[in-house]
Amino acid sequence: MRYIYPAFFYEETEGGYSVLFPDFPCGTCGETLQEAHYMAVDFLHCVITYALSNGEKLPAPSDIKSITPIQQSEEWTYKNVFSTLVAVDTEEYQKLLDAKQKAVRKNVTIPLWLSELAEKQHINFSSVLQDALKQRLDLQ
Repeated sequence: MRYIYPAFFYEETEGGYSVLFPDFPCGTCGETLQEAHYMAVDFLHCVITYALSNGEKLPAPSDIKSITPIQQSEEWTYKNVFSTLVAVDTEEYQKLLDAKQKAVRKNVTIPLWLSELAEKQHINFSSVLQDALKQRLDLQ
């Protein structure tokens, strides 16, 4: 399904961009405009996918002509702001997520004696390799 929501892109005084969606209580950012746009699309995908998977109702998109940006204050200033529509296709996003979860086959080389000992103890080689990679990559 395709969804389109308005967003404000704020060019920060100190550099970078903040992206806020009036219809959702949080936002994202990026160091460049391209990165901020990429992050905005990713953010919207995540928010919508999470809401739908939890049976939540999505808010109706605001009319881009009727929304106004957050006013500058002592706590937050920005150089420039503009609004635009951000479109996402949740079906395509889900296909991408599913593809990243797909298992891939990898060939490894280990000493024969180690292989024999592990097989005698019915050790799952794939599981051990996954655990070791997660530990090495600080993903645990």
